[in-house]
Amino acid sequence: MRRLWLVLLCAAFLSVGVARAAVVKQDRGLVVQVQPPRFAIRELDGTRAVFRVNAATVITLNGRPVRLRRLRRGDVVAVDHLGRLATTIRAVRP
Repeated sequence: MRRLWLVLLCAAFLSVGVARAAVVKQDRGLVVQVQPPRFAIRELDGTRAVFRVNAATVITLNGRPVRLRRLRRGDVVAVDHLGRLATTIRAVRP
């Protein structure tokens, strides 16, 4: 019985760690560099963030699906990401 309790306790801690890792965050800013499969933005607070994309990343420019190379310096973006992997990029060209 004690082993079962220990296994359940370990499983609970692992599931909490996985849940924390799966939290999608969002950053916003201006595109400063595009070099597929990576791109960099200047965030609203002035810091620079670099993200990478993969085949599952959804990228839109003015509401239309595009590839990463279509983004340009100065585009306004909102990036949903898991760590440094971008899951969704919504860009607007002013």
